[in-house]
Amino acid sequence: MSVRIAVTGAGGRMGRMLVEAIVHAEGAELSAALEHPESSLLGADAGELAGLGKNGVIIASDIQAVINDFDVLIDFTAPA
Repeated sequence: MSVRIAVTGAGGRMGRMLVEAIVHAEGAELSAALEHPESSLLGADAGELAGLGKNGVIIASDIQAVINDFDVLIDFTAPA
């Protein structure tokens, strides 16, 4: 059984690195990727943004829309 992981800030430099690390980690599954509502990356495939090819995880902005899709949330947005 894999741990389903969501990443906020998935479109940023470090967020993309997290996406890649999750995809390659045994026992982990990237199940959601989030960005702020004004992001130009909304609707993009998180795997493609990370340079891994399409993985079917689409960048969204509404955490409520994916709240049941993950077990762990990694928040890699602004420090504040």
